[in-house]
Amino acid sequence: MGTQPDTYRRDLMLARSVGLTATYNLVHNPDCQDGDIAELRRIHQEIDRATVEAYGWFDLLDDSGQTPHADPTHETFPLDHGFHETDQGIRYTIGLLARTEIIDRLRQLNHQAYAYEVHLGLHKKPVKHPDMPKPSADAIRKRKEQLAARGGSDLGEGAEGALF
Repeated sequence: MGTQPDTYRRDLMLARSVGLTATYNLVHNPDCQDGDIAELRRIHQEIDRATVEAYGWFDLLDDSGQTPHADPTHETFPLDHGFHETDQGIRYTIGLLARTEIIDRLRQLNHQAYAYEVHLGLHKKPVKHPDMPKPSADAIRKRKEQLAARGGSDLGEGAEGALF
């Protein structure tokens, strides 16, 4: 990334003698096309793109729609940065379809992490979710290592497949 976001934002607020709320009111105002505010929007686009890339969701970065996602249950939508209606009013953000897809993907990752933890016996009273995935091969391997380390006894908790 070019300019560090926090440094740029701080310098912008100092130059304008305004606080964070006033700065972001300008960012979310479609009528404000000032160069410094447009640059802050561009920085936010960079942050969003870097975050999506860190998750490996390269399909969301391909505006042409040619990059398939590795998981066929996901849909691909461009990030579609712009001024969009939200529950908080008009905001400069990614489009609704991309936001919804990202939330769905994060929810799936959360459920996978929870299933992993349940399988490893890290929750005293696990809650079974209807869409909880089966534990990963890595979770099964670690659970087998745990069982082997204590002589193969699972004491009735977290047995492979018991909760699934």
